[in-house]
Amino acid sequence: MTDLVVPAHDGLASSTSSSTTTAVDVRPVDAAHGVIVTVSGPVSLDGAETLSRHLDAELDRRRHVIVLDLSAVPSCDPLGVQVLARVRARARREGVSLHLVHLGAPAARSWLAAAGLT
Repeated sequence: MTDLVVPAHDGLASSTSSSTTTAVDVRPVDAAHGVIVTVSGPVSLDGAETLSRHLDAELDRRRHVIVLDLSAVPSCDPLGVQVLARVRARARREGVSLHLVHLGAPAARSWLAAAGLT
């Protein structure tokens, strides 16, 4: 797997896995010492690894709030669901407010509910 890294306007990076169409965009929200992580495309094996790296990096930065926008994720394989469950557990342990947002997108709502992540 090779990641294509594109500098974002804020100096952070977005990445898109070349073997899937999963994209992750990270935008800090300085006022809340938080971040909005927007994911788009199906999350498969490579996408789950990319998502895991981004979310772990944000937890390592000791964010107070992480908003994870999954509204543009039509499907997520079991490894991706495990990443989300692990990140949610870590956030709880570390006192980070993690919000999984799907904005009513039917496809995202269905796989999140099936995984027990709603």
